[in-house]
Amino acid sequence: MTYTISDLMHGASAMARSVFGKKKEYHLQFNHEEDGGWYIDFPNWPFEHHNLLMVAGSDQLCDFISDDGKFAFVDVIPASQEEDHPGYARLIRKEHSLTGGSTYEVTGLDGFARDIWICPVTLFVLGEYPKFIYMKKTEQA
Repeated sequence: MTYTISDLMHGASAMARSVFGKKKEYHLQFNHEEDGGWYIDFPNWPFEHHNLLMVAGSDQLCDFISDDGKFAFVDVIPASQEEDHPGYARLIRKEHSLTGGSTYEVTGLDGFARDIWICPVTLFVLGEYPKFIYMKKTEQA
């Protein structure tokens, strides 16, 4: 993959907006596309679309929470420490690296028992790889 200086500047700008515009809770949508993959719905993504693909368990999580096999909607609360969020599953960061993504253990989601990997796009969406991610299935983002 080759990126131009313009691509990188646009990407850095998007990341800065994400980091400095951090919210307590995010409403995320994932789409099951014609190629069979799940992708996060990120309309202004400045790089190649395939970077938004869910893999390594994240795709299976989308399958698990989707009601119709086409869309998956979640509310997400990133946290640096353990918190109490009744009704939310908890993802606990196991390992991470800036460019290598992050692996999370999923707990509190009956019927789903595996780790998931989330890619560096998370840095654009949440601004970090939080120590804890609290997730709740919703009807729509």
